[in-house]
Amino acid sequence: MTLASRLALAALLSTGALLLGCSGGSSGDHSHGEDAHSHSAAPRAAESAHGSRAATTEWSDRLEIFAEHPVMVAGQESAPWAVHVTRLDGYRPLTEGALTLRFRRPDGAAYVHSVEGPPEPGIFTPQPTIPETGTFRLFAVVEGPQAQDTVEVGDVTVYESTSAAPAPGGSSAEISYLKEQQWETAFGVAEVQKRSVQRSIEAPGTIEPFAGRHAKVSAPVSGLTPARANLNMPAPGDRVQEGQTLATLSPSGGEGSYADLKGRVQRLQREVRRAERLVEAEAIPQKRLVEARHDLTLARAALESMGGSDGQRASTSSGPSTTGAGFNYDLKAPISGRVQERHLAPGSRVEVGTVLYTIVDPSRVWLRLRVSAEHASAVSRATGAVFTVEGSDTAYEASRVVSTGASIDADTRTLPVRLEAPNPNGALKIGMMADARLLLDGSKPGITIPNEAIQTEDGQPVAYVQTGGESFERRPLQLGPTDGQHTLVERGVQVGEHVVTAGAYQVYLASLNTSQIGHGHTH
Repeated sequence: MTLASRLALAALLSTGALLLGCSGGSSGDHSHGEDAHSHSAAPRAAESAHGSRAATTEWSDRLEIFAEHPVMVAGQESAPWAVHVTRLDGYRPLTEGALTLRFRRPDGAAYVHSVEGPPEPGIFTPQPTIPETGTFRLFAVVEGPQAQDTVEVGDVTVYESTSAAPAPGGSSAEISYLKEQQWETAFGVAEVQKRSVQRSIEAPGTIEPFAGRHAKVSAPVSGLTPARANLNMPAPGDRVQEGQTLATLSPSGGEGSYADLKGRVQRLQREVRRAERLVEAEAIPQKRLVEARHDLTLARAALESMGGSDGQRASTSSGPSTTGAGFNYDLKAPISGRVQERHLAPGSRVEVGTVLYTIVDPSRVWLRLRVSAEHASAVSRATGAVFTVEGSDTAYEASRVVSTGASIDADTRTLPVRLEAPNPNGALKIGMMADARLLLDGSKPGITIPNEAIQTEDGQPVAYVQTGGESFERRPLQLGPTDGQHTLVERGVQVGEHVVTAGAYQVYLASLNTSQIGHGHTH
C-alpha cells in the first residue's frame, strides 16, 4: 500500500469509517467472507451501464440483489445507490431489515457501509465512501426478520475522477421491465440447470371408470316405486355401501313376472315339505319328491335371474302394492361408491331393464390415452404418465400401465393405452379430457428449463431470460424431450441463466413498448 493510501485510510478511520481485516474482524464485521451464498457463474452476473450508473445483478438461493450505482470516485461520498433486494420466495420486495455493503480489497481487508431499513419497499439507498482507487469485491449482507443472507455481488471499481471512468454502453436488444412492475404482478424466475429428463410421448386422453368400480343398476322387474317406501332414496353425489337398499319396487303381476315366480317358489317349497312327509310315511314313491325338488330348483334359478331370492326379506312399505308387501323387491347397491346418476322418483313406474342408478367408486380411475401410430413402437417402454385435465393446471400422475392395445385404430391412427391413476379427492371426473405425457424408461441428460418458462410466439418456442435485475432478452429455443415438468433445451439458454416462469406475458408486452427499452426510472 502506498503512503498516500495509508494516510487516506488513517483519515477515514478518524472520521468513523470502518476498515476491517477478513481474518480478524471486530464486532462490526459481518464475517461471511467466502461463505457468501452467491451463484458466481458467469452468466448470472449481468453488468452494464445505464446512463452514468452501473448495474450488477446476482442471485442466491433466497435473494436477488440488483445494485445500481454511480461512478465511484476515491475519497468522495457517492451519490445514492439503488440496491433492489427481492425475496425469491414469492418474488416480493424486502420491506425491513439492514443492508451492509462490504468492499473487500485484494489483501482481504474490507470497507463496510451499513444502512437500516429501505426508504421504500425493496430499495436501499446507501452512499458509501471508498478512500482509495482500485477494484473491490462487493458482498451484500442482508439481516432482518424477513431474510438473512450474504450475496457475492461482483467487482466495483473506484476511480481517481469521474472522467477516468469508461463511457457507458448498453445493449439495444434489452427489454426493460422495472422492479416496481415485477413486484406488483405475479412474477418469478428459475435457474437454468443441468438434469436428466425422462423421455416421453405426448398424447390426448380421457378419464374412464376403473374396472369393477363402476356399476349401472337396472330394474330386474317391471313395477311401481311405492312413495312411502322410497322417501329416502340416495341422490346423485350420495355415498352408498355395497348391499345398501337403493329403492323398493312393487313388481307387476302376470305370468313369468317377479311376483309370479316368487309365488311359484313359495308354493313349490310347501310341496317339497309335504312330499318329504309323505315319502317318510311311505305314502308316495321317492320319485315324486325328486320331481318336486327339481321343480323348486328351476323356479329358484328363474327368481335369482331377476335378482331375487326366496329368502329376501319383506319390505316394510305400507304403500299400495299389486302383489302385497311380502312380494316387494329391494334394489341393492352392487358396489360401494357415490351415486353418479339416478333415473327414478318415488311413485313412478319402471320397466324391466331400465337403468335406475349409476354408481362410481372414484378413488381410482383409468386414464385412456390415444398414442399416435408413429410412436406405437415405443409404447412397450412406458412406465407411467403425467397429465392435466380440462379446466385445471394441476399435474396428476398415473403410475401403472394397465393395458396396451394390440392394433392401431384404422380411423384415428392411434394406439390405445390404459393407465391407472389415484383419485383420492375425487377431482378427476369420469369423462374428463386429458393432456398427457406417456413416460418411457431411460432418460437423457442436458440443459433444462421448467415448462412454465416456455412460451409460444408465432409458432416458435421462446423463453425470456433475465440478463439483469430489470433487463431481459427474448431467446428462441430448440427443444428436446420433456417429462411434463422440465424440458431439455438444445439451443437458446445456458446453465446458470435465469428464465421467467411467471409474468412472461408482461415482459412480452414491455418488449413492444420501445420507450421502455433501457432504464428510464430514478430512485
